[in-house]
Amino acid sequence: MRIIDVDAHLHEPVDWLERTDAKIAAELGPPERFIGVAASVFGIHNPALSQLPDHQQPGSTWDTVLPGFVKHLEMTDDRQPTRQNEAVGDPVVDPVARLKLCGAEGIDIQFLNPSFLVNPLVQAARRRRFDLSWKIRQAWNRWAMDTMSGYTDRLKPVTQIDLNDVPASIAEMTRMRALGSRGFAIGESPVGVGRFGSDGQGALARSITHPDFEPIWSAAEDLGMAAIAHVGFSRERIQFGWANNGAADLSTYSLLSMAIAPQLGPQLLLGALVYDGVLERHPKLTVIVEEVGISWLPHLVSVMDHAVGRSRNALLADGEFRPDFAGTAYKLPLAPSEYLRRQVTVTPLVVNEPIKPVLDAVGPELLCFSSDYPHVEGTGSAVAICERQLAGYSPAIRERFYGGVAQQIGL
Repeated sequence: MRIIDVDAHLHEPVDWLERTDAKIAAELGPPERFIGVAASVFGIHNPALSQLPDHQQPGSTWDTVLPGFVKHLEMTDDRQPTRQNEAVGDPVVDPVARLKLCGAEGIDIQFLNPSFLVNPLVQAARRRRFDLSWKIRQAWNRWAMDTMSGYTDRLKPVTQIDLNDVPASIAEMTRMRALGSRGFAIGESPVGVGRFGSDGQGALARSITHPDFEPIWSAAEDLGMAAIAHVGFSRERIQFGWANNGAADLSTYSLLSMAIAPQLGPQLLLGALVYDGVLERHPKLTVIVEEVGISWLPHLVSVMDHAVGRSRNALLADGEFRPDFAGTAYKLPLAPSEYLRRQVTVTPLVVNEPIKPVLDAVGPELLCFSSDYPHVEGTGSAVAICERQLAGYSPAIRERFYGGVAQQIGL
């Protein structure tokens, strides 16, 4: 039985961009450590802050980050190497050391997501150099492949693309696939959020299911690459009125944003992929949702089927007719849950949520293994934690959990 870890991470050293593209690095200025950009990523940046009472006004963006999460960010920053040539033997970046760790854990293949790619992206945004975003992502692809060179049969960087440039993204997917990558990153929100049109007004974003992106899904099928939505700490923006609660600070709003709202993003993404027919038109497309837990899955499977009249449970039948939401608007041949089980898989954060309740509720097809190593919220003992929970299940279910993604994309 092979164990495929679909969500592990590289910890890019602070000097990774300078080593890869000195020109871009020079345009951005001195590189920042993760802690230097963390408040920009995880703090609250809402114009409505000014409307809150004086006693709720934060002194700085850092004041809007919860104390426990500040500790999390500090621990993450401590794990970022400063220079790559000083990280030899460190499994967060060194492939030989990483494979030794994988061997001890019994992991055969790891998909490697970035950790600190955000650092230069934030620096570019601060300088209003949004034109550099795609170049920075391409630089990460080159750095990751160069760093893992000779070991990409087992250590597989996840290709970073930019859906605002579909032809260039397909070219980059094709190039990276030839070098060993078997997955590419997609966002958890509509494409173009935060962009502005030529009139200076906010441009209307596009759903990832828009016809403009059909070539991406076709390329993914042809290349045998999984579409990976690594949502992590990203937040579906919630109504800022929840912050206006008469409290002394923004702790409740931050908790709502960090603990509850993140489950909205993957549900909207998967719902759109099903209801807009992307999974019907591209039956060989595999979608992996990572680092946002699994407790929301039973609800999603149930409500998507019920909304289109495809829910089947004899125990709940009473003989009465009740119209579903969709009526004749839903014309796809399969029930939503059938598309999800055929083409979607979601990773548990194994140190946070038990697997068994969700596995029993939705079946084995929708879950797959990941460690999230070496992130603070991840673990180097993910296999052992999962094995304790899967001991009573059949070999077929265990094989599906640990290696189902490889079967889906022909790895």
